[in-house]
This record gives sequence, structure tokens and C-alpha cells, in this order.
Amino acid sequence: MLIDTHVHTNRYSSCSILDPIDMVHKASNLRLSGIVIVEHYHIWSREEIEELKRKTNSELLILRGQEVASSIGHLLIYGYYDELQENLSVEEILHRVHNEGGIVLMAHPFRNGNGLDEPLESLKNRFASVDGIEVFNANQNRDENEYARKVWEALGIVGIGGSDAHSVEKVGKYATIFENTIKDESDLVAEIKAGRCKPVKYGAKV
Repeated sequence: MLIDTHVHTNRYSSCSILDPIDMVHKASNLRLSGIVIVEHYHIWSREEIEELKRKTNSELLILRGQEVASSIGHLLIYGYYDELQENLSVEEILHRVHNEGGIVLMAHPFRNGNGLDEPLESLKNRFASVDGIEVFNANQNRDENEYARKVWEALGIVGIGGSDAHSVEKVGKYATIFENTIKDESDLVAEIKAGRCKPVKYGAKV
């Protein structure tokens, strides 16, 4: 299954101009298996997801997560359904999410050149507390994505890919391919935890 694991919409992310209905149509046209909506500090309700499916008459798998900022960078949260407020410590975020069976991944870890000069041992320590990293992201440039790929392979950590789309043009540019069928967020969490996934360049020019 091919899933874009990082998409923002204009419903709850003020930085996004992506209409949810356009998002679904674009993902379907690209023949993605699914998408994960990760608004900033907000998580869609199940009812809202079902309403979106009805409006679009789509069989696309639509899952929920959220993105939060932290002292170590932006974090993608899956499998945790309470909204996390701003200014929580990394330790508190990890405690809350892991205590409920969710996972935490580092989003766009090398965006704006951040960490490109760090040695591998330092990066290993930096990523030790999270459950994996987002390797490919449309808001990292080509060099940053390539460096993330090299780090992911060298460290042997879990890696995903997501578009970080804030507009319809970026939906599906990068995605994550899963070995097994994903039916819900529990499956998503289980497969990422097990490392049965990998980031791919899908709609991106390479």
C-alpha cells in the first residue's frame, strides 16, 4: 500500500490552502492507497473523516494524526487521539503518546539544512528517543532528502515518506510504501513500529 503520511488541510492548519475535498480527489487520481491528515495541534474526529468520505464518494483510506513542535524539531504523532498543547517537553509528549500505544516520528529532520553537518553518532543520539524519521518530505530540498536517505540507511532506523502538502500540487510527491494492508490507524502504528515500510519518491521529480 502506498500512503502519503503527512498532509495538512485548510480546515485546521492555518498555514495550508489545501481543501480537503481537493486533497482526496488528487490522492485518488494519483492512485494512492491512502493519506494521513496531520494538522498542527489538532486531530480530525472519526465523524469528520466519514463525512469527507461521503462527500467525495471515495474509497481512499483516510487516517488521522497530528504534528507538533518540540525542542528537537517537529514531530508526527500517530495512534494518539488527544490534542497536544503547545510548549510541552519532548519527554512529556513521548510519555503521553507512548503510554496510549501511539508513535512519534521526527518530521523533515534536515529541513533548512538543519543537522547536515552532524556526525552519524550525534544524529543517532538525536533520533534515539523517537520511533523513526521522515526521510522524504516535499519541504526538504533534494540534497536534504538525499542526506536523510543516507542517514536512514546508515542508522538502520524506521523511515517514512510524506508530502507535507499544504497545497493540492504537493499531495503525493513523497509517500510511504507498506508491505502489508493498512485498514486503520492501529495497523499504521503496528507496521511503522515493525519497520515494515519505507519512504518512496512518488510524484516528485528526481
